[in-house]
Amino acid sequence: MKIYRETYIRKAEIAQLVLLHQLYAQSGSHELIFQGGTALRWCYGGSRFSEDLDFVTPLSGDIIRTKLNRALKGIENTMIPHFGMGVLAMTDKTARSESLKLFLNFHPERSREKISVKLEFERLAADAWPKQQKHILSALPPVAYMIASGEFRIPRPHVVLVAETPAEIISDKIRSLLERRYLKGRDLYDVWHLCTVLKTSVDMDTVKKKFDLYRAPFVLRRSMDFFTAPTGEDRKTIIEALERDLSRFLPPEALSVSRADQYDVFLDAVRRLFLDLKDKGLQFT
Repeated sequence: MKIYRETYIRKAEIAQLVLLHQLYAQSGSHELIFQGGTALRWCYGGSRFSEDLDFVTPLSGDIIRTKLNRALKGIENTMIPHFGMGVLAMTDKTARSESLKLFLNFHPERSREKISVKLEFERLAADAWPKQQKHILSALPPVAYMIASGEFRIPRPHVVLVAETPAEIISDKIRSLLERRYLKGRDLYDVWHLCTVLKTSVDMDTVKKKFDLYRAPFVLRRSMDFFTAPTGEDRKTIIEALERDLSRFLPPEALSVSRADQYDVFLDAVRRLFLDLKDKGLQFT
């Protein structure tokens, strides 16, 4: 099992900001909509580490690859002041026609350990468009802190990110919890953050549209009862997923508090979310 490593995480987060800065400096980047746990981390005060940069977009894989190829030299040049001389490589791990999955790996000359960031782009259905907000990179509180501390060193990091709204992100989390083959504890943690910290209200129109928003069809693999009235085995599965994920994404001292309470705050947040959805009439045939 991978564990939380503060030193590596700080490097990975700096690399994420370098990529976001260079990617959103490209023309047409407003059609790349930032989503998921890393969008929560940078744009909406998320407190856990998130390893992937996730986007939704109407753009084809070829257009996205072209944008990234144009950005590679700038990314490499910006990595050097942060990590020393090194080489940047891009690896394509795409497995589905409806999405694009790439790894950008920077190999510093004076380190055995590469700095890796995974980027995933999910294709939107025709004429589908999630609600979004614009954010100035340098004005985001965690980014401003890293600029002030000298950790993130880029002249004029004022590009504009386009991110899903919290209501859209929680709708994505609802879809993921019902659809993923293997439950991910990070989704439960993010639901807790959205509901408890951000006080995000569920918008039923947004939730219902989410099931048809992407080119990849929605497949129901888990009922809402799994979360609202879990059996003993269901609860064990949920706790195992939380333990597996959060040991990588939370500092040990924070994890120990949640572990002592058997992750009750996260289970309760998800239970209340799906009870609310049931009360508002969400059903699957």
